[in-house]
Amino acid sequence: MLQHTLDRMNKLTPASRTMTVIGTHHGEFAAPQLVGRCDHVFRQPSSRDTGMALYVALAMIKRWTPNAIVTITPTDHYVAPSAKYVDQVRAARSVAARMRDKIIILGATPSEPDPELGYLSLGAPLTEVPQVRQVNGFVEKPSVALATELNTQGALWNTMVTCGSVEALWELGRAADPRLIDILESFVPLVGTADEQDAIEYIYRAYLPVSFSRDMLERAPERLAAMELEGVEWSDWGRPERIETVLAIRRSKALVPTTRISAP
Repeated sequence: MLQHTLDRMNKLTPASRTMTVIGTHHGEFAAPQLVGRCDHVFRQPSSRDTGMALYVALAMIKRWTPNAIVTITPTDHYVAPSAKYVDQVRAARSVAARMRDKIIILGATPSEPDPELGYLSLGAPLTEVPQVRQVNGFVEKPSVALATELNTQGALWNTMVTCGSVEALWELGRAADPRLIDILESFVPLVGTADEQDAIEYIYRAYLPVSFSRDMLERAPERLAAMELEGVEWSDWGRPERIETVLAIRRSKALVPTTRISAP
């Protein structure tokens, strides 16, 4: 799945401008899939959740290319068709480049009230880009009852596919967790120096886990905007039963005979 994710993203960004964040013990599994697809790898010294992983990586990007538009994408998601998905990520990147103070999140239309996912509560369309909606609220892993209510109100699932300028993402972090950003501000000048690895290990020892969804997005929804994935199947494959469900649906579709009617 890492390989498929990188193949999709390489249609938008070359390997030289792609970074993969991996776990402490994932190197041997990731390495063969990274060849030719990703030139930069950040191996975390320990697990401190998604927020810490993303923001240490963002600090590196801030040092290298502070004006970049960054696309964040998990590697355990199923999307189809791939080409249409890539086109919509490209569109979200374009909006983020145009509205550099906003963070654009791709949202998927819910098929059920899933309490294991995050929900984007939508507001009015943005004046500059009407197909993009302001996010009025972000709810991570609601109860089934609340998820049902959010679905009724037209909320979207958070895919965590996120596009934004380095500055917009940095300011989101500052609004949600200013102490973390203060620490990372001191880390940025050390990126690429002999002190980089020691600094990373210190940060991971000294700071508690930070969730990108719960501790950042949920705390600052006013900085977010959402684009709905259209014509794309999406599933978070973080749990085995979701993989089984998608594969079962694909098998059932393959078994349905195609009927063709020819006009005289």
